[in-house]
Amino acid sequence: MTRKLGRALMRLPIRARLTVLSTVTSTCALLLACMAFWSYETAVNLQALHREAATIAQVLADSASAALTFNDAAAARETANSLRAEPRVAQACFYTLAGEAIASYHNRSELSPCPAPHATESFRFSWSDASLYFPVSVNRELVGSLYLRIGLAEIYARSLRYGLISALVLCLASFFALAVSSRLQRMISEPILHLTRVAREVSGSGSYDLRAIKTFDDETGLLIDQFNAMMEKINDRDLRLQRAQDELEMRVAERTRTLESEIAERKLMEQSLVNAKLAAEEANTAKSAFLANMSHELRTPLNAILGYSEMLGEDAEELGLSSCARDLQRIQSAGRHLLALVNDILDISKIEAGALELRLETCEIDALMDPVIATIEPLASRGGNRFVVERNGIVGMVSVDPVKFRQSLLNLLSNACKFTENGTITLSVSRCRKQGRDHICWKVQDTGIGIERDDLNRLFRPFSQVDSSVTRRHGGTGLGLAISQRLCLLMGGEITVESSLGAGSTFTISIPAADL
Repeated sequence: MTRKLGRALMRLPIRARLTVLSTVTSTCALLLACMAFWSYETAVNLQALHREAATIAQVLADSASAALTFNDAAAARETANSLRAEPRVAQACFYTLAGEAIASYHNRSELSPCPAPHATESFRFSWSDASLYFPVSVNRELVGSLYLRIGLAEIYARSLRYGLISALVLCLASFFALAVSSRLQRMISEPILHLTRVAREVSGSGSYDLRAIKTFDDETGLLIDQFNAMMEKINDRDLRLQRAQDELEMRVAERTRTLESEIAERKLMEQSLVNAKLAAEEANTAKSAFLANMSHELRTPLNAILGYSEMLGEDAEELGLSSCARDLQRIQSAGRHLLALVNDILDISKIEAGALELRLETCEIDALMDPVIATIEPLASRGGNRFVVERNGIVGMVSVDPVKFRQSLLNLLSNACKFTENGTITLSVSRCRKQGRDHICWKVQDTGIGIERDDLNRLFRPFSQVDSSVTRRHGGTGLGLAISQRLCLLMGGEITVESSLGAGSTFTISIPAADL
């Protein structure tokens, strides 16, 4: 309940709150004062009643002492009937020394029995009346006792009148406090409301030039001074921010112009790069077309040269011209080498132009390897090398272009024979697992000169040689590995290499297995 009243009071305007608070405070103070006076008046009345009851009892005891001494009931009743002059006395009883009630008095129609006597004096209160037991003695000798019951109606009536008068005074004082507080609260509320109006105008207009007017040199005046000082700081800060914003806008505009100029330059540069790229692509296409055309044009006379040199060589051998036959064999060897170079150039041009077509077939591993082994065995023996084949019992199928695969494998084996002397060349086939799929792996391992680790990154680039001195000694254009790698990639596999200088090399062809 108190919390609800507090919330309701907090929702009132400050004027109403100040008025209600001052009025309630004054009313509560007056209420406490009235209650204190009423309590004091009630206590005084009860004490006066006690004194009056004792006085009446003393008078009755003096009057009835002889009757109680001689047990004269008639005289005791006559003394009791004298209480008719006291309307407050509701009942009176006289007791002998033996505790017998010999006379009683009632001012009401109904009769109440006399209670048991008490030998000592006692005074008691209840909600309706007060009772007094009073001993009766003659010459300090106890001869009986007296009981009085006095009604409290007169005290209640007096308290009621006092309460009504107090309530009337309280209402009049509350109205007076309300009237006075409604005037006095303006001393506090007016400066606060004025400050509130100024703050609302500042918030609505956004103008920090407005100031509140100071009225008193109290806490509200200090609050107004602080508000005005805050407005000064905010106004100064707003001006500085405006200047900073203007400077920033100027810088942004200048930077925007600079960026626009840079963007225009970059667009020109990008367009130049695009044009250069298109020109490079056109040149590359023209180069590929030129290489393809030249390769075709070169192969035709080369085939004729090889054919006529073979025919002349046979005729020279039949005629016994051995020196001419040897010269013709050298011509045939040089022609075949030149034809191989032309074929490599034709293959790389087709691959780069995307014109190379593969004829994929599902082939057995042994069928792919046997022709290559037959070709490499005499080539390996020329350099004093030992050629080892490790099949490891692998039986399976792969989907490849047989011609292109044999070309790739033969190229790796030819390189091993070329760069190895009096060593061992090993061809091994096994099953391995890559990217969650079974692959067939062919490893070509040699004990030759090896390759430096820094040269491995450019090993599969076209026309790239890791050592020009070795190239001059053994020959080659640097197209074999590049062609083999791209052919294997087109067939779904790849070629990897592991090598170090002086420790030989290991090239591995991995092709996905095609087992049913």
